[in-house]
Amino acid sequence: MPSIKIGSCPSLHYEDNGQGVPIIFIHPPGMGRKVFFYQHALSKHMRVIFPDLSGHGESEAAAQEISIPYYAREILDLMDALNIEKAVLCGYSAGCLIAQHLAIFHSERIEVLILSGSYPSVADASGQLLHHSGIYLAENHLNLLINIISRSHTKDKTLRKLLSNHMKKANIQVWKQYYIQSLEYSCLDKLHLIKIPMLFMYGEAGDWTNHYLKLYRNKCKHAEFFLFTNQNHQLPTKKWKTFNEIVTGFVLNSVN
Repeated sequence: MPSIKIGSCPSLHYEDNGQGVPIIFIHPPGMGRKVFFYQHALSKHMRVIFPDLSGHGESEAAAQEISIPYYAREILDLMDALNIEKAVLCGYSAGCLIAQHLAIFHSERIEVLILSGSYPSVADASGQLLHHSGIYLAENHLNLLINIISRSHTKDKTLRKLLSNHMKKANIQVWKQYYIQSLEYSCLDKLHLIKIPMLFMYGEAGDWTNHYLKLYRNKCKHAEFFLFTNQNHQLPTKKWKTFNEIVTGFVLNSVN
């Protein structure tokens, strides 16, 4: 797996497979690129790139405190290193904050925006509780947090072990900081600036981020929305076949 020095990160690791339209997947706190295990199948249709953000997985921690804008810069630097002028972004959960930041402030580099379980800020009680719980567990009961996250994403024991082992490699302080920065970040007042093609995907049942669906419909009137019936937040792993089909169709229709 290739690695590269980017910004203040001495060694950022990523996977890069397939050809055609480049799509970069952005993971939430702690999980790293392995949460997109099933999205490797998309390499049949496009170029798929899976970075471990600094302090996650195999990537070393940056020599500065991370933030949503910092991680956005990290994605841009990765694109520059790979000679990618424009890319599709696919964010998952808190990774959507980074994707939205890029679409707002660097729209000239983004072709299409795909957001799964997205939120523009953490303004609801459920979301705040989840983030604060993540911060507490990362610091005090890391193995429990890893077990909760891996079990919530899959029943497959092999994938569960893969996710767990990868999360154990994360820098705990970076993991916590990603949660904290996600709590503090907001792009709510700038959503109207996003003009590129957008696709939102949500689990219709039990997804706390559904709280923001109405808001996005009002602010991003050109966007498309897909709701998975009887599903919750973990769409990339639990409903990966449909997830991949929707991503493929939306990307190919948007860039052609």
